[in-house]
Amino acid sequence: MIPSFAIDEKVRAYIRKSGQDFRLSTSPEGPVLLPLGTADPKPSDLKILIGSNILYVSKLQAKYIKKVDWAMVERFLNSSGKSDI
Repeated sequence: MIPSFAIDEKVRAYIRKSGQDFRLSTSPEGPVLLPLGTADPKPSDLKILIGSNILYVSKLQAKYIKKVDWAMVERFLNSSGKSDI
């Protein structure tokens, strides 16, 4: 399956700078981008290479999102008490 959604350049830069792999997960507030370890990938996830890191996206969720945007990163940062890298 080829993803039919865009990934905001600010999100791409965040992933590259972090040096971590991430998974787009579901939360009560909406989709959230979580570092692996906080959310583990599933074998059925789409794998998107961003720099030398991987963004995992649930195949089911991939059908409904139009864009992976900065708000998805902010949900994690706000809930974890972390600040932008």
